[in-house]
Amino acid sequence: MRYLKSGFAAMLLLGTGACATVTQSAETSATPVIEYPHVKRPNLVVSDIERALTIYRDILGLTASDVSTSSAESYSYPVFKIPEGAQIRGATLHEPGEQRVLALTELATIELPRPSAAPHMSAVVIGVTDLAGKFEQIEALGLTTTEPKIAGGVDFDFVEQAFVDFDGHLIVLYEVLAD
Repeated sequence: MRYLKSGFAAMLLLGTGACATVTQSAETSATPVIEYPHVKRPNLVVSDIERALTIYRDILGLTASDVSTSSAESYSYPVFKIPEGAQIRGATLHEPGEQRVLALTELATIELPRPSAAPHMSAVVIGVTDLAGKFEQIEALGLTTTEPKIAGGVDFDFVEQAFVDFDGHLIVLYEVLAD
């Protein structure tokens, strides 16, 4: 397989460095110490949370909280412009070193808009190991994928590849290459 260098990809990866790891001190064990600004928990609206979990939990390896149903007073209704009465279910996803790094919000009772063929307006970038193995599984689901590319970062080189999930979200995965 042939990889291409991409300066844009390096900028995309470097843009993810804004998220600091939460630490706790002995004096304030109940209050996490966070440096601000702090990017926290992008949220993906999905039509089927169990199907989405096959990607984010089963393939990518994030752990998931239990799926729960939101109350009628949920802040998600006005923020996401969800029609009153539509059922909202959700789960948060966790990395080994940080909780609630990504959220899935299911709206199974309404038809979700599909992104157009125009440029993607956003992406979630996730670092992984075994990028090729993960893409074998993603491609087996019939999802749209891009070709992998090698890019040079500030401190390391990495290979990245993207896919569009079941609900049209652009997800970019990268794996740091050995020296």
